[in-house]
Amino acid sequence: MNKLAVVERGRALARSLTARGSVFPGIPKPIKLLFLLLVFLNSSSFPFLWMIRLWSHPIKAWVHAKTVGHKRYWVGWRRRNIAAGGLAHMRVKTWRRALFDDCDHNMHLSNSSYAKCSDENKIKFCIDAFAPVFVTGVHMALGASHFQYLREIPIGSQYLMETRVGGWGDKWIHCITEFVIYPSKGKKRAHKPDVADKPTALPHIDIPSGTDSGVDTPENGYANGYANGKANGSATTGPNHDELMKRLMVQAREPRADGGIVTCIAITDYCFKQGRVTVPPRIAMHLSLLSDDEGRLAHALKILGGRDQGVKYCRGGWKEDPLADELGRDIALGSDGTQSWAEAGKDYMDGAGVGLLQVALARP
Repeated sequence: MNKLAVVERGRALARSLTARGSVFPGIPKPIKLLFLLLVFLNSSSFPFLWMIRLWSHPIKAWVHAKTVGHKRYWVGWRRRNIAAGGLAHMRVKTWRRALFDDCDHNMHLSNSSYAKCSDENKIKFCIDAFAPVFVTGVHMALGASHFQYLREIPIGSQYLMETRVGGWGDKWIHCITEFVIYPSKGKKRAHKPDVADKPTALPHIDIPSGTDSGVDTPENGYANGYANGKANGSATTGPNHDELMKRLMVQAREPRADGGIVTCIAITDYCFKQGRVTVPPRIAMHLSLLSDDEGRLAHALKILGGRDQGVKYCRGGWKEDPLADELGRDIALGSDGTQSWAEAGKDYMDGAGVGLLQVALARP
């Protein structure tokens, strides 16, 4: 059915509902039209639409794997993963428009909508980055989300959500989502290979001595995306920290290499779970067939192809593996041939979580 047919059907429905003697004849026609307008403006938030947008990606992957077989699906998935540059380079993108139901009375995307709107892109990233490990029954549980708001997204504007991995530790893996708008014809430029599609290191800023690394809530009212605190529980609020915050905010507001302007940066912390058992990210990445080593790849395929498809291995069996200490450490290497970029990202994210808890537990 083409767009003209859909529009014509909508007009016919509106005429039938507002005609004299139709449904609710006692209600004036202007009230009916206003009601239909409100229904239309909020149509993208109808019940179950969020679930459909969210679960369409894992369901599509599951159906594809069942149709062609897991091994054949993994071959195609791994080919696409390599083409995207692997875990360190991967950028998963989704375009969306700031519609009426997602905006507030100030006519820009509501702060409460950023998490809801980005959920679809985040789950798409999880499928694109770690699909094979989910055959073991592993799922990714949300631990925390932090948002740093930089600019507004006006109502009606089209914006890009771009998700990548920012680092991981023994339990948590941290994903970074940038909300980006493109002035004028920036969308066309955004599809071209550019610096933003390459590994993005965390910005390096020399931190003044006497302060911890991290960013706290600024005085201008931006939402807390990072937090900072000392080991004794006292917050770092000196002038050096304020200066660091200003410098970071200035750098974050600069246009990207592709011309995009970042309006918000979201940090999402996940952990891999097999039931109630936590699976270390590096083990999950190993079982996601992300290693370039043929021996490690064969090792992971053997586990996934076992009778239980790796369930016992994820529940703690990996600890008995002779390679347990080395698995996953050859994945997503940076330009220096190490995972130092991921370690640096983990330190920043861990500092954010610790700082937030210190602030929450502080007593006057």
